[in-house]
Amino acid sequence: MAGMIISIARMIQSGTVTHAEIADDIGITREQLADRLALMERQGYLARQEEMADSESGCRHCCASCCARNGASFPVLYNLTQKGERLAEGTGSI
Repeated sequence: MAGMIISIARMIQSGTVTHAEIADDIGITREQLADRLALMERQGYLARQEEMADSESGCRHCCASCCARNGASFPVLYNLTQKGERLAEGTGSI
């Protein structure tokens, strides 16, 4: 499992990837990925990205052209913490 967590950290570090892309790349389901992400958050490798909200439209998405005005939930976005950065770079350990 350590190798999988390192792979997830590296994919998040590399840039904008979706949860589906990460799951497909490492060969697990989205539900399994959600479990790994929650574990990584509890262990201090990830932090939830603060949601951006447009006060006028109620949109909770990050793009100005979003048409979702019904308050539908969007995937949780994560950032690597300093601990997660060290793990992804190979200078930290699990």
